[in-house]
Amino acid sequence: MLKLDRLSNQNWISWWKLIPAIVAVAGHDASYGADPVPDKVVVLTFDDSVRSQFEVARPLLKQYGFGATFFITEGFEFQKDKRNYMTWEQIRQLHQDGFEIGNHTRDHVALTVDNYKEQLGSIAARCQEHGIPAPISYAYPGNTFSFEMLPWLAEQGIRFARRGGTPEFEYAAGKGVALEPGLDHPLLIPTAGDARPDWVFDDFLRAVLQAELGRISVLQFHGVPDGAHDWVSTSADRFRVYMHYLKVNGFKVIALRDLDQYIDKGMKPKDPAGVIADRRDMLAKGLLRSDARLPQTRRETSYWFDIMKRHGYTVAETRMASGLDAGSASLALAKARTERVKRGQLQVLPYPGGRHPRIGFRDGEIRPQRETKVSVFSPWNAADYIVLDIPEAIWSNTPSGRELLYLAHKHIPTMWDKRDIVLAEGEWHTIRGGYESVRVFPNNVELQTRVWSNAVSVKMEMRLTNNSKNILTGLYTQNCAMLAKMTGFNQQTTDNKVFTPMAVACGNPNGTQWILYAWQACKRGWGSDLCPCLHSDPHFPDIPVGESVVLRGWLSFYEGTEIHKALDNVNKLSWLQSK
Repeated sequence: MLKLDRLSNQNWISWWKLIPAIVAVAGHDASYGADPVPDKVVVLTFDDSVRSQFEVARPLLKQYGFGATFFITEGFEFQKDKRNYMTWEQIRQLHQDGFEIGNHTRDHVALTVDNYKEQLGSIAARCQEHGIPAPISYAYPGNTFSFEMLPWLAEQGIRFARRGGTPEFEYAAGKGVALEPGLDHPLLIPTAGDARPDWVFDDFLRAVLQAELGRISVLQFHGVPDGAHDWVSTSADRFRVYMHYLKVNGFKVIALRDLDQYIDKGMKPKDPAGVIADRRDMLAKGLLRSDARLPQTRRETSYWFDIMKRHGYTVAETRMASGLDAGSASLALAKARTERVKRGQLQVLPYPGGRHPRIGFRDGEIRPQRETKVSVFSPWNAADYIVLDIPEAIWSNTPSGRELLYLAHKHIPTMWDKRDIVLAEGEWHTIRGGYESVRVFPNNVELQTRVWSNAVSVKMEMRLTNNSKNILTGLYTQNCAMLAKMTGFNQQTTDNKVFTPMAVACGNPNGTQWILYAWQACKRGWGSDLCPCLHSDPHFPDIPVGESVVLRGWLSFYEGTEIHKALDNVNKLSWLQSK
């Protein structure tokens, strides 16, 4: 079995073969509604059944009202050494006190295909013998894991599993990264800080201060102190200082099981390895993983917070979008005015970022960029909206092969990423009746996108102008309509969708309300079982140097049951006919 922190590049690629099995076991639960993650959420975990956890940590946690997970193993000298290890009566008392009892395997060993049922099942059985529910949380012994373990854990009823700080950081320093709900697999929850005897207070701060901008810090402790394992021991005095800091600074301290509040059951990465690899790449390059855009003026702050208020953002979500501190964000949101709908017009607004526009396959849209995204608000429910990503991606033929001219998030390297070129940020600007975005790429190809709305529809237009030195070919475009925030349309299925050669549709559960979406020169109409969305993906013709090509799109809402007739009417629209 390969350890993750020793995987070569080829090993990383080989893990793709395991993804279908992982997804199949995990399933696709369409029950959404996870809460936005506020700042200062910390998960407290303890490993190895150490007695001082009961005698030192437990009273302090009860005093402060903190939650915690205690990962139980009968390994080491658990059966004989009751000076250093808890009894099952003490473990039961922790459960009765309201703390979570997690699974750390019977013998504190790495799982294999031959032992996982016995190692996990034994602890579950011992818990039930003592009136403790079978654990739903797990910690990898020695923080060693491999991707093949994920379906084994899910099979045994484990919903949350904590790993260490590797492979993002070396094990020795006890450093790690915060959990990013919706991106990190719930069976690969990273540790932000793994306490060591040589930690100073700054090491602790480094871990807990990552708990901001939608991230959660998971702390890993062993004994406080740990007489049997002095290399992971924390003195009682230092532990009291750490907990006091969390209390007086208003941190919310929870158990691992409480992450259920912040992780949608339908959000399991399609490629768990890819999320970790992306984070390692960003850390190696010294790049921030936040795409927050700090407003530069009071007017800009007011503009964006009005839009965020219309989207129903929490203070935490406005922080993720704007980068403002919590106090400033709270004040700005309180002062914001809800953008009013113009009479006789579907409401369209720039998407402010911060809140991820997807549910489901979020690792297919890492760090989404807002400059290509607009929200179209529903005529049926004022709180619902569709996020149009126009374009999400543009592919182009180059001397190096087929490459991405543009991608509206970080998932696959673009031709610019491969050359270490960072594209300048862009924004939508108002035009008469709508919005316009103009991007000029480093090869002088210009992309102009326009969106207009009226009472019944949204018209869209993309113009590519080739000011480069070479003809543009192979211009396949992906234009995504994301339905995460459309109640009744956001199931993880394609059964509620209808596709024609150009126009596509998504219906509500009883098939009486429909979203219609279409683009000229559609190459492929499709949807996803993982991420609720609609695609009508157009293909630009070849564009000679100095010339431009325009493609038009359409979105509308239909009430009725004659969906094929409605789609046929869209396909015949003069707006979508060739110019």
